[in-house]
Amino acid sequence: MSVVTALISSVIAAIVSAVVMKIKMVRKATDDAKRDSAELRELILQNTKMTCRLAIYDEHFSIDEKLSAYEIYRSHGWNHQTKTYMDEVVGGDVDEYLTRHEVRS
Repeated sequence: MSVVTALISSVIAAIVSAVVMKIKMVRKATDDAKRDSAELRELILQNTKMTCRLAIYDEHFSIDEKLSAYEIYRSHGWNHQTKTYMDEVVGGDVDEYLTRHEVRS
């Protein structure tokens, strides 16, 4: 009887050990995915910011394109120095200009 009990105990221990290892692997994979997701989100935000700045400051973009880029830029709270430039582009307060433009649309 003790041989059977020992055999059952070792099988149970092996199963528990395998389950614990699997849980650890899943946790690590989840942590890696969260880290990768955060890194990807940061890269997307950086790319968005650079693309908006390009559209805002590059002379080849139309005023409408600049305003669209500024709205995205502003929505992320990045508009500190850009607002002054965009005020010059529209010949007044850009935020008021956008408000009037949105109301007419």
